[in-house]
Amino acid sequence: MRNERKNLIVGIIKEENEREKRAPIVPADVRWLTDMGIEFEVESSSNRIFSDKEYSRAGAKIVKRVRKASFLVGVKAPSPSNVISGKIYMIFSHTVKGQKDNISLLKEMMKKRVTLLDYEKIRDSRGKRLVFFGRHAGICGFVDSLSYYGKKMKHAGIDTPFLALKPSWKYGSIDLLEKDMIKVGELIRQKGLSKKLTPFVLGVIGRGNVSSGIQEMLGFWDSEEVHPQDMKSFIKRKSPDNKKIYTIVFYREEKLRAKSKKKFYFEEYLKCPEKFESNMNKYLPKLNMLFNASYWDHHYPRLVTKKMIKKMFLKKNSRLEFISDISCDIGGSVELTYKTTTQKKPVYTYDPLTDKYKEGYKAKGITMLAIDNLPTELPGDSSKDFSRLIREYVYQIAAYGVVNITDYIAIPGELRRAAVTQAGELTENYQYLRQYLQ
Repeated sequence: MRNERKNLIVGIIKEENEREKRAPIVPADVRWLTDMGIEFEVESSSNRIFSDKEYSRAGAKIVKRVRKASFLVGVKAPSPSNVISGKIYMIFSHTVKGQKDNISLLKEMMKKRVTLLDYEKIRDSRGKRLVFFGRHAGICGFVDSLSYYGKKMKHAGIDTPFLALKPSWKYGSIDLLEKDMIKVGELIRQKGLSKKLTPFVLGVIGRGNVSSGIQEMLGFWDSEEVHPQDMKSFIKRKSPDNKKIYTIVFYREEKLRAKSKKKFYFEEYLKCPEKFESNMNKYLPKLNMLFNASYWDHHYPRLVTKKMIKKMFLKKNSRLEFISDISCDIGGSVELTYKTTTQKKPVYTYDPLTDKYKEGYKAKGITMLAIDNLPTELPGDSSKDFSRLIREYVYQIAAYGVVNITDYIAIPGELRRAAVTQAGELTENYQYLRQYLQ
């Protein structure tokens, strides 16, 4: 008689960072999964936006440390010393680009024969991400940045409607945040913006989930999108509307150019990124604010460099005051990003003439916001949306009861492709990480 596989017990791990309030699976979806026959252990946490009692009422067992669970689900990665041998982890590991800070985590997971599933790599056959917090990162990054931009302008003696906005974490929910967005939209339509800031132009790099969150917020203000190719003629308008927000969204062929001056071809860029350079110097002086929501790794050219910004300041023709680097790659796509920021210290200012930084927004230069866990500012809303995206995947793995995920054809391809390691060995798609392990 054939032995039937048993369901895997799922464990929701406690997030180690005290600032992290999100949950990968919310109580309502724990109830949905327990009704489907999946057992849960939930590590007790006083930081998590949902209480232990809510999970207990949903059918989970509350524990100090997972014991029986073999499939562990979290948001952020545990520290290497807290990795448990032989488990399946589904997390944001931040290892798939060979990030130096997390290579020790990958080594430990391999040493302890862990199977690692990375949310970032759960993608469809075309490479589109299926699991993300991007929308909420865009929403929070946009609102926070406009809030601090308003304070920066107030310090410079210029009043703006953006003073009516608070940082996202002070709202607690998207519903309350949206009420203030509507209020600011009405102020823009009624009173307009200072002539010193007109035309008010926001630049957005990227067209993914983060960018969608930004543009969702812009929808409250009836923002008018200007194509990058039309920017010169737009800026030359004699009477720009001071009761309007203008947006320029940059795609690949606008933000990059071939060094050879030839036409941009994305396929060539992917093969030989070193043959390309940033095209953003054409646009940056005309923007009031820039939002960076693009993917980047060290193979690609930087989009905003210190040299570029210094040249703008020396010419004294720049309107750019604020960069919101939502992607948060240190010294990466935006070279000015030298560290990430927090809710308590959300911004710092870079002086391109002295190449120095100062905390806050009161110094002269480009003010930077680079909060690396923006979605946790709206932990309830972001957790609910994320949980809806992963609950079916959690069921698939737990119900099939297998640990050799890449070998089991019944498990969806997007999950099999997201397995970075299996029982401690790098899977076929991630052999390139060996160079970083050395």
